Amino acid sequence: MAFFNFGSRTDLSSPFTEEQARLLTWTKVLEEEAVKRRKITISELKEVTARCAREVGEQADFKKLLLTRAEGVLDLLRSKSAVSLKKPQGIPYLLIGSVFAVLAFVGGVLTNEFSVTNNRINLLSPPLLGVIAWNLIVYCWIAIAVLFNRGKSPVGLIRRFFAGALLKLQTRGSHGQQALITFYSKWTEAEMPLLRGRIAEILHFSAALFGLGLIASIGIHGWGTEYTVGWESTWLSDKPSAVLTFINLFYGMIPVNSDLFNQLTPQVIESMNFGSGHGQNAAPWLLQLFYIISLVVVVPRILLGLYALAKTQYIENHFPVDLESVYYSNILRQWRGQTMLIQIIPFSYPLTEKVKDGIQKFASELHPENSRCIFSAAQHEDTKLPEIPAGEQTEVVAVFAMTSTPETEVQGRFIAELKEKAQASKALLRIVVDTSGFLARFANTPQRIAERKKNWSNFLTPYGVSFAFVNLTEADSKDAAAQFEQA
Repeated sequence: MAFFNFGSRTDLSSPFTEEQARLLTWTKVLEEEAVKRRKITISELKEVTARCAREVGEQADFKKLLLTRAEGVLDLLRSKSAVSLKKPQGIPYLLIGSVFAVLAFVGGVLTNEFSVTNNRINLLSPPLLGVIAWNLIVYCWIAIAVLFNRGKSPVGLIRRFFAGALLKLQTRGSHGQQALITFYSKWTEAEMPLLRGRIAEILHFSAALFGLGLIASIGIHGWGTEYTVGWESTWLSDKPSAVLTFINLFYGMIPVNSDLFNQLTPQVIESMNFGSGHGQNAAPWLLQLFYIISLVVVVPRILLGLYALAKTQYIENHFPVDLESVYYSNILRQWRGQTMLIQIIPFSYPLTEKVKDGIQKFASELHPENSRCIFSAAQHEDTKLPEIPAGEQTEVVAVFAMTSTPETEVQGRFIAELKEKAQASKALLRIVVDTSGFLARFANTPQRIAERKKNWSNFLTPYGVSFAFVNLTEADSKDAAAQFEQA
């Protein structure tokens, strides 16, 4: 969730690679854990940021500063032995893809072995038909998914299954280490688009190799073995016309050998029945099968694999990093020497000194880099909204009491007007719902508390503003930050 509206990020940094994003995320996790355990201090981190800013120079972009600072923070943590620095490992896509490729090729070879009996190729053999039919189903599946997702990348059940399996394999490597567990909980969501793309790439290329294995097996065997082609079926043994229709439709889908199909009649088909006839020489049928497998399986799968490869390479070199999160925004503000102005605007809720102290506490901890709070008078339905200073470093926090019942014509109207005014001033609006009064009143009825939170959540969600439930008399900045990050 964005905390601040910095506008276009093109002036801040060039795209990050996956490895760079992994380094930044890992550093962020270690840094926050070390601060929480009081192994390092905010002042020490400020010194690292300042030193790295001097090192990269004023003309450097934000990306260079962040990467340099990440190495500086890791050096600081190593010097203090603050946390275990066992780095999280990436998924070995190349190894996994190579294993799948070999297994797919071997599977194609074995499919031919299972579908051929006594050198006879049954044109109605389920393995052969299944290979072609499955790929046609996959293409239809992809086409339907693209249409329903309006051009977005389709995500199938198989891809989700493999993605989940790889994530479990990856996260089990944490061995209970808290930093790694935290890292993977944050990283997997960002990694998922790349992971799904890699799985699509592996599956498509493996399917192409499966088809090549099938072609290679039939071709090599055909050099030293005389194959006979025909058919046999329990259900269609006395229906050669139905078999003729099926063969014309299925094997004639690639019109490259018209002479082969022009000679087919129900009588010819009947003579090809292994139960009553002797079949035919398989050479022209094998060539037709090669064409079908090549044009229905191998070529489309290679093209889809190349498309998935191009997408994943783009993601690898343009990996998403939320520079507008509170963590990076605080670093940016220190780098620029700016002060965050936090304007607190309560609605129908006069703030006591204790509540103000709570707001100051979690605001200063959320934004330790030069922040300052200003409090506006409590607003009501007909009160004129206060002026909001213009600038990227301004944040507006609307405060509501959870004891009140939200109404569209009251709180909703206030939020909509305040949001419009904040956007005009290039300030970010977020909402804090103070739970202190409601918790004190209904401490013994947790169900009532949960229902009221759900009521407020359902009310606030449509306004597109990040919000958090905070007990302002006992402000927990970590919990507030987590809620805003997830909003």
